Amino acid sequence: MKIFVFILALLLYQCPAFADTPSIKALDIYPSGAVFRFSLSAEGGEFQAELPGAFQADGIRILNPQDISDVKILTEPRKEWIPPALAGIKARLEEHERTIRRLNSRRSALVQTQTLLKSAIPPTRTDAKDIISYVQMAQSMKLDTENELEAVTESIDREQEKANLLMAELEARMPANPETAVKITGRMKSGTALEFEAFTSSAHWTPIYTMDLDSRTGKITTRLFARSSQRTGLDYTGAVTFHTKHPEERVNVPNVNPLRVSIKPKPKPERARTEFAVMEEAVPMMARSAAGNSAMKMAAPAMTVTLADHAVHGTGNLTGDGRSSEFTLGDIELSGTTRLVLIPDQRSSAWIVSEMDSVNVPLIPGTASLRVDGQAAGTTSIPEYGLGQKKIAFGYAPQITAKKEPLIGKTGSSWFSGGSFSGGYTLKVTNSMNEARTVTVQDRLPIPTDDRIKLEVKSIKPEPKERDKENRLAWELELKPKETAEIIVDYSLNYPSGEELQYR
Repeated sequence: MKIFVFILALLLYQCPAFADTPSIKALDIYPSGAVFRFSLSAEGGEFQAELPGAFQADGIRILNPQDISDVKILTEPRKEWIPPALAGIKARLEEHERTIRRLNSRRSALVQTQTLLKSAIPPTRTDAKDIISYVQMAQSMKLDTENELEAVTESIDREQEKANLLMAELEARMPANPETAVKITGRMKSGTALEFEAFTSSAHWTPIYTMDLDSRTGKITTRLFARSSQRTGLDYTGAVTFHTKHPEERVNVPNVNPLRVSIKPKPKPERARTEFAVMEEAVPMMARSAAGNSAMKMAAPAMTVTLADHAVHGTGNLTGDGRSSEFTLGDIELSGTTRLVLIPDQRSSAWIVSEMDSVNVPLIPGTASLRVDGQAAGTTSIPEYGLGQKKIAFGYAPQITAKKEPLIGKTGSSWFSGGSFSGGYTLKVTNSMNEARTVTVQDRLPIPTDDRIKLEVKSIKPEPKERDKENRLAWELELKPKETAEIIVDYSLNYPSGEELQYR
């Protein structure tokens, strides 16, 4: 007996214990993918660590190789594994399945009872009173059986519907490759712990901003969030670092190719355009609502900026079943000059634009929910900004409008005559608000690209504040409440008779 116990103890000492799931010590999430840092303590000797199949075997890196030997990393099959985050759903599903089995057994018994009742023959050696009583009892039992069978069938259908919903939810939230596991085996020195990193593609994050513009002061109350999810099957609570670049992103130094030039073939003539092209894109995508900022003041986001990466640090919970979590990363102090910009060739109402000389921290590219003076204004995309000048459009001001109308001549209409075109127009700018507003109006004159076309500017009233080399015009108007101001631009184009103008 003592020899058997000794041999058993020797085998248990030499063979590794059941595979353990190591603890998560740190988490770095990238735009697509994440790196988990794990630790597994042991008393020495052999070890087995097991990770869900959502991790890649070739993405595992031992961090303390000097303390570890005989390391093997293998992907092996694993049956019926349920991650801890989904154990509750699995338990509810199994309870419904047990109920369905019980109900199916009861339905089978009722069907057998129906069959027996249909084949039953009343006794022949009884008087008429007994036969009538027998028939009544059989009919009552038949009716009760049919009613119970109908009720049981309805219960089965309801339970099956609930089970189907739970099954669909379980399948949707299961991590990638649940039928496999990644096992790490080896030997470690006494008193040490296994430290390693593992990469998974089943994770991502997106920067989210809320930005509330005070149109009077120009202050923009801004809060940065990280919206993230991961489907590894492992839940995590603690510090998370969100990166803007992937560590394994493949890059190559480009070559400078020769620049060749040739005569461009003449295109087929196009029909003349009657409107100018759009001047600029500064329009946010409008949304029905936008989330407001919390009144509680927070610290600025904790950021680490390197030559190749921009990382933001946060703390929170991230379940392993793919559910989205939001991390509040901090507040950013932004302030600019609010401008109401009218571009009549694009739309009749003004854009609300905030212009900032600089920002105190770089802005990560993301999506922003916009508010103006506490009211929802829309959403927009924040491009990758440095620390220079910024311009963000916050939506539209429907009470600040401009209407563009052709300048009517003595003949009653704008006119063509031989090789001349009268292209004057009037801009009527209206402030429908009950308070004064400063408005910037932008428009343009055509730029002749052919020496045979001559532009003659007859008058512009009032004179624009700016006119650049590309004939773009800008006026700055102080409008009183309910006031309408008028801008008159009178010009003509002279060109050879028989030719046709084309705008682009």
